[in-house]
Amino acid sequence: MATETTRSAADHETNGTMEDRTAEICRTAAEVICEKGFDAASMNDIAAAAKLTKAGLYYYTSGKQDLLYRIIDFAMTSVEREVIERCRTIEDPEERLEQILRRHVALVTDGGEAISILSDEVNCLPPPQRREIIERKRRYLEVVRQTLRELDEQGRLRDVIPEIATFNMFAVILGMPRW
Repeated sequence: MATETTRSAADHETNGTMEDRTAEICRTAAEVICEKGFDAASMNDIAAAAKLTKAGLYYYTSGKQDLLYRIIDFAMTSVEREVIERCRTIEDPEERLEQILRRHVALVTDGGEAISILSDEVNCLPPPQRREIIERKRRYLEVVRQTLRELDEQGRLRDVIPEIATFNMFAVILGMPRW
């Protein structure tokens, strides 16, 4: 039953578009999942945080797995759009690397719940969705690895193994929300 602070999905439709509300629910779900972990977060927890009834929440999603995939897909799409696409065309590898780092850090620090979930909870996805996300992450890793190789070939790196440096960079960036 809807209360002042808990609305059904139909009640909310008059206040905004379904797409906006779905995005809001995904952001809220990301916060709950970051706080509790995917396995411990319940649909009741997510519905309460989104100020919806549980039935209202199911109007927007088929379940927790669907929400998780939407959150991770949103995070990966954000990385692809804000980092990879914008940096891929930068000619100078040092400038490209700097922009990759700046843009990725900005994504993580400006509401990094979804980005954190991208690395923390990807294994909770069903195998086909997990493979898709892992492939997209690999393409991003390859952009960074190639940038470091270019710097190494130009003699602009010292005693750095590009593959190890790539993984270390991601470990630091993705660990930032925990600090």
